[in-house]
Amino acid sequence: MQKFLKDEEVQDILLKAALFVTVLLLIVLLFTGCNNAKAVSIDASSSAIGAIAFDGNLGVFGSNTSGPSLVRVNVIGYLNKSGKEMNLTLTNTDTSETQTLQISDNGTFSFPDTLDAGTNFTIDLGTYTGGQNCTLTGDSGKVGFVAASKIDCERNLAVFGTWFSGSVPVMNLFQVNQKTSTVVGAPMFFSTSAGIPMLDLVWSGSKYLAVWTTTGSTIKARLLDIEQTAIGSDITVAGLISTGSGAKISTLSSAYNKDLDEFVVVFVEFGGSTSFANLVRYVRLHPDGTLIGTPTTIKSIDGTIGTTFGYSDVIWDGSKYVTAFEEHDNNTDDLPNNYVTVFRFTTGAATPVNQLFLSSGTGSVGAIFPVTSAGAAYPKFVKTSSDLWLFYNRSNMGNVDNTIDSSLMEWRNLSGVPAQIRRDTIPNGCNPNGTGFQTYVPSPGNIGSKVLLGYDLRCTQSGSSFFDVYHGPFNSTSGALGTVTNYSGSTLGMNFTMGSSTTCRTSRCYTSAGALGDGVYIFDPNFDGSTHTFYPIKISSPGNSVDFPAQTSIQ
Repeated sequence: MQKFLKDEEVQDILLKAALFVTVLLLIVLLFTGCNNAKAVSIDASSSAIGAIAFDGNLGVFGSNTSGPSLVRVNVIGYLNKSGKEMNLTLTNTDTSETQTLQISDNGTFSFPDTLDAGTNFTIDLGTYTGGQNCTLTGDSGKVGFVAASKIDCERNLAVFGTWFSGSVPVMNLFQVNQKTSTVVGAPMFFSTSAGIPMLDLVWSGSKYLAVWTTTGSTIKARLLDIEQTAIGSDITVAGLISTGSGAKISTLSSAYNKDLDEFVVVFVEFGGSTSFANLVRYVRLHPDGTLIGTPTTIKSIDGTIGTTFGYSDVIWDGSKYVTAFEEHDNNTDDLPNNYVTVFRFTTGAATPVNQLFLSSGTGSVGAIFPVTSAGAAYPKFVKTSSDLWLFYNRSNMGNVDNTIDSSLMEWRNLSGVPAQIRRDTIPNGCNPNGTGFQTYVPSPGNIGSKVLLGYDLRCTQSGSSFFDVYHGPFNSTSGALGTVTNYSGSTLGMNFTMGSSTTCRTSRCYTSAGALGDGVYIFDPNFDGSTHTFYPIKISSPGNSVDFPAQTSIQ
């Protein structure tokens, strides 16, 4: 009896035969004297098994060149924090037909409609959430013959600074596009001050918190979105407890805690009159800026015994806040001594960790500029992928308030003995021994375990002063500081530069620093500390000539 094959069986036989012929053809092409034969790339997901598109030597399998497909875009680093989606337009340049795509997150996205293989196309990047720079690569090509287009985004730099216009400090916030080396829009004015204000700036991942002192009696805060637009009204964070003559909030520092989604501000209150206490306090804030409870005292000293507190810093270490601040024991019954005092806390009372001895001498009591006495420690934390580091200045002082020597110090994971990592002897010919002071003001930045340590080196003697900005690579394994580069002088054009601050992005670190009479500059040293790109951005206060940059905070 004759047997008839079913349609399915016929199709199966034909498919196997086609596959056998295809493989046989490939073998022949590869092994029969084709000296110019190219490798074969087979897309296992291809629905076009057996289809060969010859390129002159050897065909290449793949559905991407055999039929319609979607045009894809990879988005990296985009922050859609203001509810403004990224807008893209795809144009079929063969027919002038267009498609649009809105993107609100990172990932891989496709335009809605397929295009035939070989179709010429272009992609245009339209509007997107401001406060960042997005760069499109692969904006044209042929469908099926090019990789997915790519959009890389990076948040702009925010520079919050205090500058002297004549004798009046002026505070402004600037937005800087580091990719184009331009200042974006107009600066945001905060205030002028009769005294020297203190300030800090924190980025939470979705918004900024700017904090500052007003006339030394109140701490204010302002929330800003990624576009650096104010969110709501200014917030009163804290005010003075003391009522004595000369009482003031002298210094402050802030941090963001991603685990609890909150901010914290640590501040120092100087009682002024000897009948009032000197305090270090902290206050926590919800992400919308409302206070969590009331300010809590970390340490208090009766003003009658002559102890004062100075500069501070605070960081979230993953389980608790850690704060370090200067403590200056100016008792008259013994030699005055200076310390870096370290506490930890989350809520309620703070727990003491250690006191790191600094020097003998009168020391600083906070917001004095320039520092008239070199006992200032300027503590600064940085948390790498594996360690918590505290950098600070240690000055040995003479009895007449002169610096005998200064050292740049580091302390690892709040344990062991602090180590000296830098000591400059007579920098730029400046010898403070006998008539002046010398001090380091550290400003570290990191990407994972890579640390770039920036610092100001300030030195004065009778008749001359040097305020220089340096950078050097910090080995987070050994704790050693590598060769440093001086960015003042020939680079900044001045030998009187200070107020530097360092922040890092996904691949580079950036520093803001100021030069006397010339505003503020932005630059991005290499991780070995050497010069990479120097941005000739001279930020000046609107309507004022900037005489001197007291301090900057870059985020």
